Amino acid sequence: MNLPDVQRGMTIMAEHIQRLNAAIRQVRLRPGAGYMVKESNGGTSIAFGPQMLGGTGGGATIPCPFQCSDASEGETLKVEIQWGLIWQMLPTGMFPTNDPVLKLTVTETCFIYSRITFNTNTLLPTEIDFSVETSLKENTSTVQHTLIAVVTVDSEADPKAISLITNICQQPFPSPCSLANA
Repeated sequence: MNLPDVQRGMTIMAEHIQRLNAAIRQVRLRPGAGYMVKESNGGTSIAFGPQMLGGTGGGATIPCPFQCSDASEGETLKVEIQWGLIWQMLPTGMFPTNDPVLKLTVTETCFIYSRITFNTNTLLPTEIDFSVETSLKENTSTVQHTLIAVVTVDSEADPKAISLITNICQQPFPSPCSLANA
């Protein structure tokens, strides 16, 4: 980028304005694959196509990290968690080959969390796993909880069944700053 070097007190020349204009045009956001840029007097907005938002359309999709799906076996309610890494670490219960896949047993409406346990001296993660909780969890002084999915169980059905899984679609990232004060 060829920005002019204008110092305080200098006269701004036409060449300086032309170079600033060229620099602005260089960094201007342009339409691309999967999104459109809309400009108006009120500002600029970006409209993403459904294929970029995980919808259908034949294009590329952005995967939902650790997407959960119903993997019930008979009357045993189970949730399968899609394979992935957290901070380049493989969560407990997951294998590099994804065989077998990680399945958690659920018995009632619940929350699926990733749990990142920290060494409080080094502030580095020491263990990463997933948990099934029946209530919302808060971070502790050593454990960071990240909500992965909400699993709704129809307890009126006979036998009970998973009626809905709402994936949160956020990538857990270790952050010792999110730990609760001891």
